[in-house]
Amino acid sequence: MEHPYFLGIGGIGMSALAFHYLRQGCRVAGYDRACTPLTRRLEEAGAEIHYSERPDLIPSRTDCVIYTPAIPSTHAEWGEIRRRGLPVYKRAELLGILSRRYKTLAVAGTHGKTTTSVLLAYLLHGSVGCNAILGGLSPDLGGNYLHHETSPFLVTEADEYDRSFLQLHPYFSAVTAWDADHLDIYGTLENMRAAYVQFMRQSEHFIAEAALELPVPCDYRYASAPVPAGKGKGPMAYASRVEVREGMYRFTYTGPKAVIKDLGLPCPGRHNIENAVAAISLALEAGAAPGDIQRLLPDFKGVNRRLECRYRTSELVYIDDYAHHPAEITASLRALREFYPDYRMEVYFQPHLYSRTRDLAKGFASALQKADRLCLIDIYPARELPIPGVDTRLIGDSVEGIPVLYLAKEEMLEDIRKRLQKRCADRNKLLLVSMGAGDIDTLVGDISQLCRKGGQG
Repeated sequence: MEHPYFLGIGGIGMSALAFHYLRQGCRVAGYDRACTPLTRRLEEAGAEIHYSERPDLIPSRTDCVIYTPAIPSTHAEWGEIRRRGLPVYKRAELLGILSRRYKTLAVAGTHGKTTTSVLLAYLLHGSVGCNAILGGLSPDLGGNYLHHETSPFLVTEADEYDRSFLQLHPYFSAVTAWDADHLDIYGTLENMRAAYVQFMRQSEHFIAEAALELPVPCDYRYASAPVPAGKGKGPMAYASRVEVREGMYRFTYTGPKAVIKDLGLPCPGRHNIENAVAAISLALEAGAAPGDIQRLLPDFKGVNRRLECRYRTSELVYIDDYAHHPAEITASLRALREFYPDYRMEVYFQPHLYSRTRDLAKGFASALQKADRLCLIDIYPARELPIPGVDTRLIGDSVEGIPVLYLAKEEMLEDIRKRLQKRCADRNKLLLVSMGAGDIDTLVGDISQLCRKGGQG
């Protein structure tokens, strides 16, 4: 493979693979529907990218095609790809091939996997070194890809969508959660969990969150707190003596490999303590020293769009978050309540996928009514066509006790402007939250600017 062509090159997972092949000296080209900061970085690194469906722009030298399932079968370039008889790989297939060259450390789970895998890569990068292909952008690592000349380790997410993680056979993995998701692929929760069990069996070693009822044995369990007497299920890794101090969590890590006291974690949310316990456990398994973990953890900047603080004063805070599943939303809003208990929390949520909205509407409603005011932004379809009868009112109709507003994405900035002006007039403390996995993130810069101006201009 010397001249790979990426269909959907700007996706978070696809771009990491593209960076890898650029680093290997390949002539990388690709298509994406929009120019983004990630595609611009790829172009600066040498990739040739176009932004319209143009079969004639597929380079003549192309020797294989890598695609993401988000690319529909109706895409105009498929005909030319088939006409040329080019080898075609799903992104997951290529990651599986690449991962066999390393001792792969993989993190699976319906939520928590991005933060956990980024934190793991950060800890190893600052200690023993690692390669990484990540599903989120790390401010600490400068992106979603890491290359190390000599490290035998590769850190990656193990994504359950489209059964992608079954392409992996990790040396050591972690399973964070297996709540219902991607039922458009699996049909039932039981089918989804059966795929997880297969992934666990393909892992040479693995750890799992303590609450998961697993039909297969794991090396040990992990939790954000000590497991009560009589509830243990063999060896454990856990956090204890947890408190909020000096703008971060402080806790002690206890696990089979080490006890590390007075650790600092600046990321809001008790779920992030659990993510940290998993990441620390895998880092220790890969040879990181306890002293390195104690030194590195307090400086972890988190992951872009994972409870990312974009603006903060004593009266106004703006947080952007990628949460798109009810369990993730519940964890995020609970975390924000803990860190900002005196603020009025107003949430702008953009559902991702018609099928997920249909399947999990009541769960979304229950999670989102923890806000003081809720604005539901039109559903982001991604790879799907509209489903009759499915829109944001399917969520809003089940929300109780708080105001609910329905907006198109284009109306969101004007609503935020009015809310900021009202805050200035009333002198209230306000916490704004934008949330979702669609294209709501394209407004983050504008919202941040509005916050700086207090809604004026």
